[in-house]
Amino acid sequence: MSERFQAVQTVQKIMEEKVFFNTLKEAETSAFINMLVLTVLRRMVGLEEILSRFVKLKFKKSEQILKYLLLCGAAEILYLDTPDYAAVSEYVALTKKACGKFASGMVNAVLRKIATQKPKSDKVFPASFQKILEEDYTPEQIKKMEIAALSEAPLDLSVKEDPTLWAEKLNATMFESKTLRLKTQGRIESLPGFQEGTWWVQDLASALPITLLGDVKNKKVLDLCAAPGGKTAQLLSAGAEVLALDINPERMTRLEQNIRRLHLEKNLTTRVSDGLQFLKQTTDIFDIIVLDAPCSATGTFRRHPEVMHFKTLEDVNAQIPLQQNLLSAAAKHVAKGGILLYCTCSLSKKEGEQQIEHFLAQNPTFHLHTFSKDNFLTFSTVQKLEKNIFDNQVLRTLPYDMAKLGGMDGFFAAYLKKD
Repeated sequence: MSERFQAVQTVQKIMEEKVFFNTLKEAETSAFINMLVLTVLRRMVGLEEILSRFVKLKFKKSEQILKYLLLCGAAEILYLDTPDYAAVSEYVALTKKACGKFASGMVNAVLRKIATQKPKSDKVFPASFQKILEEDYTPEQIKKMEIAALSEAPLDLSVKEDPTLWAEKLNATMFESKTLRLKTQGRIESLPGFQEGTWWVQDLASALPITLLGDVKNKKVLDLCAAPGGKTAQLLSAGAEVLALDINPERMTRLEQNIRRLHLEKNLTTRVSDGLQFLKQTTDIFDIIVLDAPCSATGTFRRHPEVMHFKTLEDVNAQIPLQQNLLSAAAKHVAKGGILLYCTCSLSKKEGEQQIEHFLAQNPTFHLHTFSKDNFLTFSTVQKLEKNIFDNQVLRTLPYDMAKLGGMDGFFAAYLKKD
């Protein structure tokens, strides 16, 4: 099977079955397939708008593959380095094989017009995703998010120790929060330090909440919804004693494997369990509870562009009761003077700021606690984070924050201290 046709089938499977690219076997194939699939996913709304100028995209169920052949063909012509004649020729041949001579003639005509005219579209977000954002953000902010959505997310790493040394070894940009951002990407397993367990992959935004906790050495920590384990690794490397819990056995297995690679398993206990059930049954009290709550994940659209096509306001609203229940249950197990850290990778304030307002109204023994920058680097050569990220006593990152350096995931975190 040709790489192009494999990419076409992958995009079709993602969109029709609503599965994520990184869960498919095809995601582990060539760099070309990855680039083509992700380009189509990032630019699909604009590509559909462009194609609709030349052909109706409503095909019979048995001919749906035609839509994805056209999408991939148009993406190559408009956004990749493939010569126009080669792209047209390849997709015409694929169409002829998959759908017959008549369909290949249509594809030939449409792609030739696109190659000649090089049409453009400024559309990025589907209407359903746009609706989520319009609840909380201005048109100017949404436009910045659209620009961020079209770029590949950078590769960020968290290191166990000596971030300055590893920034030099990896030729990476270093942020004051100790996150390293690589300037070039390759196979993760082949990068220096991977086999030795020196670092792990973790977006800058995702790493901030634990870094801002300050000193956690010897603290008893419950990491709820812990997989894939980035925050678990941060806690362990900082000297905390961690009980990591997740409902998914496969994800927990991956967490355990990664922690062993990092040689951080000494102070770790793991448990596969439903978070709410565990909190109802246990009598344990913790110095810190980290609740990285189940959410709509709308803030991850740069590295998972499928999110833009799958998530709706209904998905956002469906998460809110579970988040409230987890917060309420977790609060009962925080020690006096302890911290309940709530975070989500959602852009919706219903899953962030509004959840915290609701929680504080229901739990008067808690108050918003300010961040600690004890773990931040202070020398002049590190990249400073933008001030707006820490406004309003909560952490709120947007995909276009630090845009000149590659942006970051949309993320929310709040520190709730028990009086």
